[in-house]
Amino acid sequence: MRSSEPLLKVEGIRKQFPGVLALADVSFELHHGEVLTLAGENGAGKSTFLRILGGSLRPDSGQLAIEGRVRSEYTPESARHDGIVIAHQEPAIVPQLTVEQNILIGLGRAARVAAAGAVSGAMEDVRRMGFDFDRNRLMRTLSPAERHALTIARAFAFGAKIVALDEPTTAMVEQNAAAVIDRVRQLAHEKQIGILFVSHKMNEVMKISDRVVVLRDGRASFDEKISDTTSRDIVRAMVGRELLDYQRPKRDLRGNPILLSVDAATHPRGVGPVSFTVRGGEVLGISGLVGSGRTELLRAIIRADPRTEANVAIAGQPLRIRNPQDAKRAGIAFIPEDRKNQGLVLLTAAYENFALPNGPIMGSRMGVVSPRKQTKVAEQLSASVGLRPKNVRAKARDFSGGNQQKIVLGKWLTTNARVFLFDEPTKGVDVGGRAEIYTLIDELTLQGCAVVIVSSDMPEIIALSDRALVMKEGHAVAEFSGENINEQNLVAAAVGVDDAAA
Repeated sequence: MRSSEPLLKVEGIRKQFPGVLALADVSFELHHGEVLTLAGENGAGKSTFLRILGGSLRPDSGQLAIEGRVRSEYTPESARHDGIVIAHQEPAIVPQLTVEQNILIGLGRAARVAAAGAVSGAMEDVRRMGFDFDRNRLMRTLSPAERHALTIARAFAFGAKIVALDEPTTAMVEQNAAAVIDRVRQLAHEKQIGILFVSHKMNEVMKISDRVVVLRDGRASFDEKISDTTSRDIVRAMVGRELLDYQRPKRDLRGNPILLSVDAATHPRGVGPVSFTVRGGEVLGISGLVGSGRTELLRAIIRADPRTEANVAIAGQPLRIRNPQDAKRAGIAFIPEDRKNQGLVLLTAAYENFALPNGPIMGSRMGVVSPRKQTKVAEQLSASVGLRPKNVRAKARDFSGGNQQKIVLGKWLTTNARVFLFDEPTKGVDVGGRAEIYTLIDELTLQGCAVVIVSSDMPEIIALSDRALVMKEGHAVAEFSGENINEQNLVAAAVGVDDAAA
């Protein structure tokens, strides 16, 4: 018989790190079969709370109770014993193993044999989320979206009572994300699992949630049923001000010279040849379904992978790009989707990460690296991108996902870059942080830079782009500009329906 107690009761949780009060006094309840969104700006304490729930951090004060039983020990083992599974924003995988082996990882031999049904159930959930891949496929061959889907399915596979999903759809296009939302909600209600859902996408929050709790200044400052609130109320509670929908100003760019030319770009993963141009001051958005080749196209431009090809010119001057270092020297900045592995050195300080592409301005007259100069420049860059907290001596790993993205962007702002290639620029970034990044992108165009943006967030493509290129099965199949950059046209071109207006 189920306990009459709340599934999860959080009382007065407090956690302080050196110089940072992450959680001041967090209290709320989660009930059986309920989907509760935990919202808040980057740095509001959501990730810290999930680490406490998952047992990798111990609170300074306060307590958690699972079905009335107060937790006395904070370890990952105790969390698993309590039936708690955390599906993190960056999926933890072993790329050399198969999908099935990753589902079963951590189980003993007997448990693996007994888990055949769990594997089949997880693969069925993956299929119902709109993804179709074999359990014997190697994990390294899966796209980021497919890895996220598998991580979500695995979280439900072994009888969890509470599942925390941290930005589960950040790498997914809207069709996949909608299917994931539907399946998660079904599983929560059918199996009476409590879901803690973390997302910065307000449309997802409004669709999946039964209730919303907003963390602000280390406290649960807002706790409402979804039926009693609106997305604007939630945003206002998160940031303390009204944030209107962003729309980048449209400017007449016909007189601007072409700054970036890309001809016959190809990637061995079935992409290309693709050709396009971007004028100075222009934003070219690249849309398309997951697996359409958007990321591979950007990586081909900077020759990030073997056997890629692209004829690239800046301001009409052909470039000889053999590797990403050549691209950087030529004035091309690449802001990757996978910021943890490709954009940051997590175990070093923020100021050292800001310095990565900025060697010449960070040293002394003798060419020796100057930490003092690095710190000074980093403090200026952190102010430019709105880094929170402002402590540039903190390690990159200790910042929230959105603030890590600000570091990745900020490190390029003092280079000679005139071309900026963004791959999912606001992945895992809150609404306030998104507005700041959008403003930075617009400032780059005002300086005459050419900007290319790959995004799975269709409203982002619509809001930012002067022109939009749609990819399908490795090829550019449509291009739109002005008012024709709309959801109907982008979706129709991406799926091959011939009702788009060029």
